[in-house]
Amino acid sequence: MKITNKKYALTAALQAGAAHEFALIKSRRQFKPEATEKKPYKPGSIGPSVVATAIKDAFHGVILNRSERKRIAKIDGKPFQKFYAQG
Repeated sequence: MKITNKKYALTAALQAGAAHEFALIKSRRQFKPEATEKKPYKPGSIGPSVVATAIKDAFHGVILNRSERKRIAKIDGKPFQKFYAQG
C-alpha cells in the first residue's frame, strides 16, 4: 500500500516506531521469579563458621580482628596464620 499524503505517511511512521519500541519493551520484560521452596532461615541454625572456630581455638576463646591477630603474632615472633586460607 502506497501512502500519498505526507501527513498520513508521517502518522504511519510514528505509529510504526512506537509499535516497534513497545514490542521491544514487551520482549525484554523480566518475569517475576517463582516462589522458592527453600525453608526460611532461623537465627542460630547455621552455627559458627570454620574460620571463626579456628580463630577461637588459636586465641583461647577470643575472636580478635585481623590487625590485632597480626600484632600479637609479631610480638610473639610466630608467623601470622591466615585462617581464611585454610580448608
